Amino acid sequence: MNSNQLQNKKHNGIISFYKFCFSIMIVIFHARIFAIDKYRVLFSKGYIAVEFFFLVSGFLMAKTAFAKKDSENYNQLGQETFYFILKKIKNFFPYILFAGIIGIIVQNIYMDMNIYKNVTSIWDFLFVNMSGLRTNNVIGQTWYISAMLISMIFLYPMIRKHKYNFIYIVAPLIVILGFGFLNHQYVNLRGPDKWIGIAYKGLVRGFIELTFGAILFVICERIKKIEFNLLGKSILTFIEFLGFFSIFLISQFSVKSYYDYVEVLILAISITLAFSEKTLEFNLMSNKFSLWLEKISLPIFLLHIPVRDFMINSIIFENVTYKYKIISILVITFVLSLICMYLIQFLKSKNYFWDKIKKLIIVSNQ
Repeated sequence: MNSNQLQNKKHNGIISFYKFCFSIMIVIFHARIFAIDKYRVLFSKGYIAVEFFFLVSGFLMAKTAFAKKDSENYNQLGQETFYFILKKIKNFFPYILFAGIIGIIVQNIYMDMNIYKNVTSIWDFLFVNMSGLRTNNVIGQTWYISAMLISMIFLYPMIRKHKYNFIYIVAPLIVILGFGFLNHQYVNLRGPDKWIGIAYKGLVRGFIELTFGAILFVICERIKKIEFNLLGKSILTFIEFLGFFSIFLISQFSVKSYYDYVEVLILAISITLAFSEKTLEFNLMSNKFSLWLEKISLPIFLLHIPVRDFMINSIIFENVTYKYKIISILVITFVLSLICMYLIQFLKSKNYFWDKIKKLIIVSNQ
């Protein structure tokens, strides 16, 4: 198996492509602050894109948990969970550090910053801003990563140990009752920083949707066992594409938030079909370019808020129209993301980043 085939085996090109698309949607959604008429903005419901990332993350978490062999002795499960979370932190941290430094610089230059705000920015870098700790958000989008990691500390060992018992019994209850509570209490999914008594709404939202994503993995595995003919694959492809496309249409043309939970269901169906490897475009989309789009999605996701803060406060953009501000935030974010991505790839290829930290704090045995 060559390197290209190996990458395609590990990465789903369809999911990679939509990671990029939904990252762009989030950037445009957060740029609505530039609009004079709040009812004439692009992707006014673009916050729903985060649901895509939660569902995919839950799916991949379950995939990892189910890939592990069953054991009669789970004494090492705590350690296994710790290293599972640690691996994710190590993957995220260089990007968080890059975006966070830019965010702090922008806020200290343009905003009313003090010692307290600078100090409490640390929770952004430590992925715990969804824990309830009062945080000065210098990046903005770390709430998603924080909610994901905190939720996985509980969900991963539960799925790892109980597998189908958890998926068939506990997980559906979490999803049904959880969404029922949010819908009844708050109507929509928006507002991750709303405190709901014991946790932020974003943490509860992430916990429920990661659990839902884990259910999708088991459903997907059953679909993979079915042999579809050309007509069957064509129907699955149409449903998958229509589902993703409808999310963009609803986010653009609907101003109501009543459809959030229906949109989550639509996303769940399309994500499951995309992962099933049964759709017609699966082989076509499994290429290096799709993988590249996935890699640049994370820095785009993290860097656009510092860019937006700069644009809000800089005199350069005072008299620029909403349309050109959209173009500007996309271009600036994309350029910074390219720098961030290739810089981190270079440092990782040289084992520079973590090796440098180890040399600073650990005594060599030699």
